[in-house]
Amino acid sequence: MQQINYFPLGIAKGEAFCNRISKRKQLINNIVKGQHTIVISPRRYGKSSLVLYSLDESEVVYEHVDLFVAVNAKTIEDQILKGVKNLIAKVSTVHEQIIGFIKNHIFTLKSKWIIGTDGVNIQLIPDKDCDPALIIMESLQILEKVLEKKQMKAVFFIDEFQEIGVLANSSGIEGAIRHVAQESKFLCFIFSGSNRHVLSAMFDDRKSPLYMLCDRITLERIQEDDYKIYFNNVAKKTWGQNIHPTVIEEIMKLTERHPYYMNVLCDKCLTYYTNGIPEAKVVSRLWHDYILQEEAKIAKDLSSLNTSQRKILIAISHGASTELTSKKILARFNLTGAAITKSLNLLEEKDYINKNNREYFVVDPLIKSSLILFYPNMF
Repeated sequence: MQQINYFPLGIAKGEAFCNRISKRKQLINNIVKGQHTIVISPRRYGKSSLVLYSLDESEVVYEHVDLFVAVNAKTIEDQILKGVKNLIAKVSTVHEQIIGFIKNHIFTLKSKWIIGTDGVNIQLIPDKDCDPALIIMESLQILEKVLEKKQMKAVFFIDEFQEIGVLANSSGIEGAIRHVAQESKFLCFIFSGSNRHVLSAMFDDRKSPLYMLCDRITLERIQEDDYKIYFNNVAKKTWGQNIHPTVIEEIMKLTERHPYYMNVLCDKCLTYYTNGIPEAKVVSRLWHDYILQEEAKIAKDLSSLNTSQRKILIAISHGASTELTSKKILARFNLTGAAITKSLNLLEEKDYINKNNREYFVVDPLIKSSLILFYPNMF
């Protein structure tokens, strides 16, 4: 029997998926209604896991397109076109007379159909030098028409959607998607992304083509009680007993319930302590070792920050969450109020920090722990 990975560092599936009950219900309800949805959270909060788990629960036909590797409008076109072809193949069979039907709706795309024992496959070949926005719009329209002909509903899930927003002249692509989405009756869109500032500009600005198109799901960190239930279920299956509360508290304190780092630390506990539940001090040592292991990556991540931004990030890591333009802070770092305000805005824009009830906090707990460890006396 294959061993279950209860704390995956990638997509969480099956028994490895923890909670998110209300968000799953909201998303599945949107899928059923055909309501387009945007899912937003910091990186590695489990957006893709939530969407894919909910899609599987809904039993709807879907295609997942990831724009994380997109570098320009052409690569976005390629990824979306590939997704359209895959989804058409999923809903088509050799017994259906849709080829001629689709050809009548292709204007800027040439088509080549391949019929095999596993169904109908389409190759959509864009005209050279054609506008990517036009190709994207037409391919999605073709998909909608196929679904209409089939009287089937399907979901087109575009991951890391903010990559469209950060590219120059991307409003044409946003407009193309809007044009299809607002008219579609059979094709439902789900978008997800991690850069909330870019996504806000895309979905909240009245001038944006995507303004008021979607219902919004914002992922927060999973609650303590839900984690405790999940941890103890895993512990009983692994060690035959519950985890001591102090161990759970130490895990949640160090990782601050960040989903990715919770999985990292818990996976280390399972990997290195197969014969018994580790104590809280062992958990602390595993986290310390992980910080040292990731030192080079953390340094690279912080290399884009200037001196002022690093100083402010260190201060927040050490607990300076409010009054960051006070005389004490200005004197401590020899910075002007304007410089601190600018640094705070840029750190927040780059998702290094966020605010909770007007208090700043570091989004990534590994970066926070690293700055406390490596700069113990700087603040």
